[in-house]
Amino acid sequence: MTPALPPSLVTPPSAPLGPPPPSAADPALRGAFLGLLRSLAAARALDPEDLEQQVWLRAAAERRASRPAARLRALTVQEFRRALAEAAEQARSRETAARLAARSRPEDASPEQRTLAAERARELRTAVARLPARCPALVAALLESPAPGYRELAERLALPRGSIGPTRARCLACLRRMLPPVRW
Repeated sequence: MTPALPPSLVTPPSAPLGPPPPSAADPALRGAFLGLLRSLAAARALDPEDLEQQVWLRAAAERRASRPAARLRALTVQEFRRALAEAAEQARSRETAARLAARSRPEDASPEQRTLAAERARELRTAVARLPARCPALVAALLESPAPGYRELAERLALPRGSIGPTRARCLACLRRMLPPVRW
């Protein structure tokens, strides 16, 4: 026979905790930010689907919020600003590349400059070929002039449109690690 426990050691059964606090990633809140997201994306010619995906990823990664609808709107604005900064950086990169290309036209370049340019191009092609997984095809497509848009890349490479940006970032980071810094 087992001895009875003193009443101070017996704990009452726990009461149900209730539903978990709301999250900004609650699908019911989609309407709370979709209009704002679409108007922001249209104002700056950004892809609303990519922007929405980034907002949902950030919302899902966060803890529960006391005011999820307000937090979702704040995440929308933050992701919009991030996307604007990324678009501006890409525009600056394209301008720089165009200036460099105009400055170093093969017919105007000296034999040494043409040889160095050919060597850099060979080194780049070799490094691109050594990239992992889907990176060689993606980076080769990005090197085309003009570079194709996300929709065209998704169709050509059979990748979801939402994964083009993150994949591109990983591939370019890997390529940067493989190549020595360029001295102009």
